[in-house]
Amino acid sequence: MALRSGGLEVIASPDPFALAAAAADAQAALVDAARGKQCGALLRDRGFPGRTFLMVEAAAEEQEAQARELHLDGAVAISPADGLPDRLRVALERRRRVLVVDDSEIVARLIGKDLEERGMEVQYAHDVEKATSIILKRATRPDLILLDINMPKVDGAQFCRFVKRNAMFKSIKVIFCSGEDREKVTKLVEECGADGFVLKNDILGKWIAENLD
Repeated sequence: MALRSGGLEVIASPDPFALAAAAADAQAALVDAARGKQCGALLRDRGFPGRTFLMVEAAAEEQEAQARELHLDGAVAISPADGLPDRLRVALERRRRVLVVDDSEIVARLIGKDLEERGMEVQYAHDVEKATSIILKRATRPDLILLDINMPKVDGAQFCRFVKRNAMFKSIKVIFCSGEDREKVTKLVEECGADGFVLKNDILGKWIAENLD
């Protein structure tokens, strides 16, 4: 009732399986501690695109830690009820997790530094094998993959197709981050089902210019 009074559309169920079936387009899921681990894992496996939060009486550091232990995205205080919609909106704006996949550590760190300064949690993978091990684990699965195209063994285009064809990773957005020309990258976005692209020259050129001032 508190969420609906704040103008939000709500689906409610005591059954995690029923919730998972109905939550494909939801931005967030609120779960209690008893069902948190099961529900969070189930939603992830079903490709839930939103974020999952532990419902607590009053948000505190230890409850945020409990949410992390349950592999959830954070904790949201449900009391007082009249402020719940605003607290949920704030929670949705908290740190998102980005995986930078690039075989150049220098480039990856420069890109990651900018993302961290913007409040994001950044992970790194120097190849597709490492990136795959990260996205397979619920505890480390990112919200976004920033993906280089030209890499050894398996290239970024192949990895993007793998991610986009697997329902388990439905919640992950993939953005190509490449030094290739715009026309080629634009074509690959369409072919591989990526969510967009950025050019390394634009990112690194801006970083160099700012640090030379």
